[in-house]
Amino acid sequence: MSSPAEHEDSDDLPQRGEGEPDFLAEIYDAYGVRLYRAAARLLGVADAEDVVQELFVALARSRDRLPTVEHLPAYLFVSLRRLVACALEQRRRAPRQCDGREEIAATQPKDVAAPDWREHLTLALQALPLEQREVVILKIDGELTFAEIAQVLDIRPNTAASRYRYALDKLRARLSDEAPRPVETQPKSVTRE
Repeated sequence: MSSPAEHEDSDDLPQRGEGEPDFLAEIYDAYGVRLYRAAARLLGVADAEDVVQELFVALARSRDRLPTVEHLPAYLFVSLRRLVACALEQRRRAPRQCDGREEIAATQPKDVAAPDWREHLTLALQALPLEQREVVILKIDGELTFAEIAQVLDIRPNTAASRYRYALDKLRARLSDEAPRPVETQPKSVTRE
């Protein structure tokens, strides 16, 4: 049996979407982590869990519409993007006490050497314009191709690739400016007497 991640499009959804209880579990297994990582970078850890759960509840409720989905990854990330927008709007109306930096830093890979590096990366990512940040998150955390990102964001694939390239240039420049530098020591002059 093939998993949803193995499909470029969802042609077999009509046979599998209706009446197969494991279908939503397969979608969750294939895309849950990617959706969560993308949501965590946009919202923070606590809200990301809620948004992904809300997404899968909505999928379960609209299960009969799943057979008409042409491209499952794009459908999932478009849905996630809408839910993130709603969550951001709710947050704007009722701001929380913390700024979310701790939550975002917790989503960074654990193998990064220093906590300062994670903080620099998080701040650099947050400093990007939203359209570039979305492309980076969908590409890295969502593991989507530029064609899939274009479909999710309703832009051209070349535009997605350009935004990604510009974002990486900005991240590279910002991180090289802010990265902790090693202490340089002056060589002692050796005098011979």
